[in-house]
Order: sequence, then C-alpha cells, then structure tokens
Amino acid sequence: MPDRGANKGRPWCIVVADDHGPEYMPAVAGAAKSSPVQYCGFGEPTTLLQRALHRARQIAPAAQIVVTVREENRERWESALWFIRPEHRFVSNSRMIAPLTTATALLSIAADSMANVVTILPARCYVANEWILASALNQLQRLLPRIPEGVGTLGMIDIEDGIDENYLVPFETTRGPGQAVQAMARRPAEWVARHLRQHGAMVASGILTGYARVFAMHASRRWPGITRALSEVMQVGANGEKRFCADGYPQTWQSVLRSLRWWPPTFPQRALRVYRCGFRGLQTARAVGRVSDSYPAATDSVMQLAPQGDFESWQTPPATLSGDFDHLANRASLQYAESSAASRPKGSRRCVDHGWVD
Repeated sequence: MPDRGANKGRPWCIVVADDHGPEYMPAVAGAAKSSPVQYCGFGEPTTLLQRALHRARQIAPAAQIVVTVREENRERWESALWFIRPEHRFVSNSRMIAPLTTATALLSIAADSMANVVTILPARCYVANEWILASALNQLQRLLPRIPEGVGTLGMIDIEDGIDENYLVPFETTRGPGQAVQAMARRPAEWVARHLRQHGAMVASGILTGYARVFAMHASRRWPGITRALSEVMQVGANGEKRFCADGYPQTWQSVLRSLRWWPPTFPQRALRVYRCGFRGLQTARAVGRVSDSYPAATDSVMQLAPQGDFESWQTPPATLSGDFDHLANRASLQYAESSAASRPKGSRRCVDHGWVD
C-alpha cells in the first residue's frame, strides 16, 4: 500500500523521447537523414514530442518535468525543451540505453522524496482525442492512493484495432480500482491479439503513474547496486545536462535492458480502461504508415519510412507473451464472456465527450 506520506509528495513527469521506434525521412530534402517518429507531426505543426510535453505540463509544473533524449537528435529536440532545466535533461549517446536514462530520472526523483508521484509519458505515440487522455490521466492520479500496488497504467480500447500493439492481460480482483494486470503480450500475432481482445485485453499505452518509492524499490530489486553502476556511465555536462555514454560498459546496459522493464508481472500494476482515445503506440513502421496514411502530410515532412529490416535489426525481438500464453488463455479468470462481464457490478463510468473512462 502507498506510504502514509504519499499525500506530501509532489507531482513529477518523465517524458521518454529516447526509446526505440520507427524512423521517418523528410521527402523534400533528399539528403536528410531519417529521424525517430517522435519528431514527426503527421502534417501538424506540433510534433509528437511537443504534444507529450504539453501533456506533461498539465500534470506537473515545468520545474518538475524531466525529459530523456538522444544526443544525435539534438537539433530536433533542443528548441522544444527551452523550458526544461538543463539538469532535468537526460541525454544518451545510444538508442539502446533508454532504460538507463529513465531509471536514473526515476531514482533522482525518488531521491528528492520517496512520496513523489511520477508519471511516465512516452513521446513515441499518437493520440487522436487528447481531451479523453487528459481526463484519464487526471482520474488515474486521483485513484492512485487507492491502488494497492502503488502504480497504475492506462489500457486503451478503441473501435478500430491497432497494428503491432502490446497488450495488457487483466484478471478480476475486488481490491482497489481498475483491473490488476497479470501479463503483457508484446506485439502478438493478429489472431492472438484478436483472442486477447475478446477476453478483455487492453492496448498497453506505456503510460505509468505511481509513487517514486515503488519505482525505486523495483529498480533496486531487479538490479542491485544500480546507483553505483549508473554513476559509471553518467557525466554532468558543462551546461548541467546529465549525459550517458555506455560504450565502454556494454555488459552494464545490456543487463539493464534485460532486467529493468516496467512490465507486468515483474512490475505489478493496475490498469484503468480508456475508451475511444484513438491511441497508437507506433511500435513498427507498419503502424506508423497507417497513421501517416490517415492524415495529409505537410510539404516539409512527408513520411518515408525507413526499411522495415533496418528497424527490426535494432529493435528488441517481439515476444508473444510475458508468460505462458496457453496457460493464461485457459485460466478461468480469463474466460469471461461479454454476458458475464455485463452482469458483474461496475463502478461509475465517466463520460468524456465521445469517449469514457472506467
């Protein structure tokens, strides 16, 4: 349960902009290099990173927003981070060590106070209905003191099925709000994804809200001595930025990639269902292509996806499920049909224009 001092904590937000993802290439400038999709606007003047920063400012004051970015994309993010303190910019030299920067940001917030409330927002995602997401984030923060695990996430349910999404597999519980999550299916095959959706699975948003204490305990438990190890790869730049270079410590960041994951079941959490948000995780070039095809591109940012092989070569290989799928699929807790789901008591549903949040 959350500690007694939880109500004394301050709201913090981490915008993750250095994680893996498909890349795009501006079509007008033929020699322009490809860049991560979070710096694309899909025809809009604001990029996905700028939209994530706007969400962050609705959650926490500017002085309590942390951003993780990559050095190679500095020309694309530096102007957008004008209001972020240099010491709150965690800059890595490789797209493979995003867990390092995120973990360090979480530990630095926990060092300020274990009672702080931290929200992790991925910059690499597309949201069609921002007002629904904003309402869901507010409700998640309000419900956090009642969540036994001390961490909650948002599970997305939309009319249109997503492409290459991760899925949260829930199970029923009578304690606390939301649904407990027993596993996460990472980019399952289409027939598996369809089966999971039929049994209540939700698209994983990657958005987490929880107490700094819970994140810090998980990091220390999964990787003992994490503070000392991170000090070996982090330096403070002349302008105050936290810079990470893990080239000389391949075993260090490889170990983090394997162990420091904020996924169930190793990281227990509750999921709040969010309907008709229009969320897309943009896990693959194919997923980016669907969103790109739906919106007219601006003349200076026509989407040209990097070759699928190039993207897949450095992305973590997909797994079907973080657990035994056959065993989970046959468990009684997953075998509830729509009729039984309708018959069980539900809490009040909050309507938000054309969507709602459970």
